[in-house]
Amino acid sequence: MTTIGQTKQHIDTPALVIDQQKLLANLHFMQKFADQHGKQLRPHAKTHKCSHLAKLQQQIGAIGICVTKVAEAEVLVKHGITGILITSPVVTPQKIQRLMILAKQDSSIMVVIDHTGNAEVLNQAALQADITLKVLVDIDPGVQRTGISYQQALTLGKQLHELQGLELQGIQCYAGNLQHVHDFHKRQQASSQAMQHASEVFSQFKAENLPCTILTGTGTGTYDIDSQVSLVSEMQPGSYTVMDQEYANIQGQNLHRFDQFSPAMTLLTTVISANHDRHVTVDAGLKSLYIDQTPPRIISHPHLHYDWGGFGDEHGKVTSDGNGPLPKIGDVLELIVPHCDPTINLFDQFYITQANLITEIWPIDLRGKSQ
Repeated sequence: MTTIGQTKQHIDTPALVIDQQKLLANLHFMQKFADQHGKQLRPHAKTHKCSHLAKLQQQIGAIGICVTKVAEAEVLVKHGITGILITSPVVTPQKIQRLMILAKQDSSIMVVIDHTGNAEVLNQAALQADITLKVLVDIDPGVQRTGISYQQALTLGKQLHELQGLELQGIQCYAGNLQHVHDFHKRQQASSQAMQHASEVFSQFKAENLPCTILTGTGTGTYDIDSQVSLVSEMQPGSYTVMDQEYANIQGQNLHRFDQFSPAMTLLTTVISANHDRHVTVDAGLKSLYIDQTPPRIISHPHLHYDWGGFGDEHGKVTSDGNGPLPKIGDVLELIVPHCDPTINLFDQFYITQANLITEIWPIDLRGKSQ
């Protein structure tokens, strides 16, 4: 059994490990950047799914926390976290009922709306619950996932302002499709254009005397782009906390690597079979690593490569590039995961380390909260 004070080599695998020094550096860097650019930070917990980490973000200066699901918000409210924004529409009757309970407990909770029908249902629910629900108009920046068009946003905003159970706060415009665009200048051009269009809608709201103080969006891949748009008031990045290989592969400004944030989280996996000349088998398969186009990077043994290889749910295939030997049974490999968000959702806890020693264990208490 792993205990506090042991080295991370004692952790049973597969396991997620966070280097606390790197984590804190990432958190402070983003908060300082937001402060210096006159933006509020409301980071997204969909990445780390951990109430302890969310509290830490608020202690460092975040005004609130974003979540995608009502179930995630419920956990954060239980832990006393305020300023929660639910960034995806809440539509089903069951979730709306739960949202009303949350809004009674914490009147600062906000939710996005992108359709008149949803607005009317939420308004009736709020009136019946005897509350006023804070809402944002969700604008589609071209993803065609959620959000109303730029052209229709003002009409929806006017409707929301007229509904007595709802209190319009502003606009959300999040371009998730742009966060991993490899070329910085292409990412910059597309994201700047999206946020400028959102800014025009924001100005229209103001011209119509609609209550509108928030223009929120921005992810880890565009934090240093969208912050240059003057009317953007809030940023909601998530992956900057722990990072992953997908973000490590994109360009930063001046064509440099996107390396402002350190890979604070790694995955440990153990070699459990070594009966072949060209590969070994490890205990981290599809149930421990989210499959994506980007492979994980083995940082403990740079000459080794993780091959999806069809080894299934429980096992992974590791090969060598010829510049070093294959590992032996019992050897522990440390790797950077391809995509942090869905990988984290596969685990129950983070092992927190300082100078290679385990100092804390944090529950991933928002994992599985998909409703």
